Amino acid sequence: MAKSRLTEAPPQQEVVQRATKKKRSPATATNSAKSGKSVKGITNISSNSEPKTALSEQVEASENSTDYAPISAADASDLGAKSNDATLPEPSPSPSIVEFACDTREFNDYIQTLKSSIYSNNSHLILSNVLIEANAKTQQLHLTAYNLEFGMQVSFDANVNQSGKLTLPATILADILGKFPKSRLTLKSSWEIIKGSDVPSVSATLTASRSKHVIRGLTADEFPAIKSLKQKLVTIPASVLIAVLKASLFAVSSEETKRILTGANFQLSHDAERGLSQLRVWTTDGHRIAMVVGFSESSDSDILNTRNVEFTVPTKVLRVLERTLNPTDRVAIYYETEPDNSSNFVAFEWNNWRLTAQLLEGKYPNCDQIIAPYRHELSHQIVVEKLSFLKALERLASHSDKSHVTAIFEFDLDSQQVRISLNNTLSSGTEIVDAKLFGCDFRLKCDIRYLIDTVKAVSSSDLRMLMATPTAPMLIAPFGIPASGTEALECEYIIAPQE
Repeated sequence: MAKSRLTEAPPQQEVVQRATKKKRSPATATNSAKSGKSVKGITNISSNSEPKTALSEQVEASENSTDYAPISAADASDLGAKSNDATLPEPSPSPSIVEFACDTREFNDYIQTLKSSIYSNNSHLILSNVLIEANAKTQQLHLTAYNLEFGMQVSFDANVNQSGKLTLPATILADILGKFPKSRLTLKSSWEIIKGSDVPSVSATLTASRSKHVIRGLTADEFPAIKSLKQKLVTIPASVLIAVLKASLFAVSSEETKRILTGANFQLSHDAERGLSQLRVWTTDGHRIAMVVGFSESSDSDILNTRNVEFTVPTKVLRVLERTLNPTDRVAIYYETEPDNSSNFVAFEWNNWRLTAQLLEGKYPNCDQIIAPYRHELSHQIVVEKLSFLKALERLASHSDKSHVTAIFEFDLDSQQVRISLNNTLSSGTEIVDAKLFGCDFRLKCDIRYLIDTVKAVSSSDLRMLMATPTAPMLIAPFGIPASGTEALECEYIIAPQE
């Protein structure tokens, strides 16, 4: 089976460790001094050969020029290198007491959403918990979930009788709340010193209707702090951001050895000619490339008027963001851009939510240079109705397997039709699709999986395929009327044909 590669990023390894020491109270320190003993608490957190296409040498030369910022041994020994400014504060000897009442359904909805950002295999117990902070002055609850890669925070109104904070296990809390009837929920915390330990034991009693449950948690002072970002870049409609993500995330790599390619490259700038803020997103897995541009009429600062801002966001973060956003929301993007105050974090804020994420380190490949040399040679064109073309490809895909994924395209200029076929050892299929052809005096081979994913991402009624030669990268772009209810985006998709 012949495969193609467009880009490839060298592997990176990340080893993250941190030692945290628990602070003793004066009384404990005195007793320890008298007995000649010391108490220390340390917690560790750990976290086929393919034939080349005609573009391989060009692409590899581009990759070799990519600069990466490896993690030093000194940084790797400290959890701060992983979470940057996120630290595990020293616990206080006396946890605060929390008491509040709120709507059960509202509290449950927020907890269920926060649970999606908590990893099931956390090595540090505190990272499996949700931080609950109650403020009697503002009469609000503030909830936080954090996994040292990204964190989610939300605030909402409640009847707070006593200010304080604690953490409770997200899985147990979400499971219990999901089964509570729709009613008023009361939560009151307590703590005690268990015999044989100087570490306070925290628990919370949840009462709703005739239900009463007790959950044991951890003190809030052990919960890591999330990086605070205050410099707003731009505010864009959530509908635009959702459309951009839907049109581009399919092309990211799932291979951790290509770390930088597992994210989406954001390029924010100001389009002075049209007076709009512009968000350009690049994604690639080395076989295909997606470039999607969305626009916003809003600009919250002068930063984008004077410079472009670029960073790469992990796909897992963007998937959570895409699921959580409502199209009617407006999303503010925060990022520290000053040279003396640079940050490898980005924050997205909408309504009462904020998602803060650590960015991927390294320079993203210059994907545009893959198609740039061929742009003036794209004289062979096909315009085809998207839905009929997609259905034909999906029917042919039933004959594909790991060894047979190549679809062969033959163009009939006289009848203005495209003949597509796929064969394996057990079955074969042929589809004929009406199209408008210009040039196309050759046969073309393409991986049917990559083509199906790309066609699905196109939101217009038709699509256009542009080619220079049978072995040059193929460019696919929307053509015709955008689908109802979708944002009009500027999109380009690149697929490497097979030889």
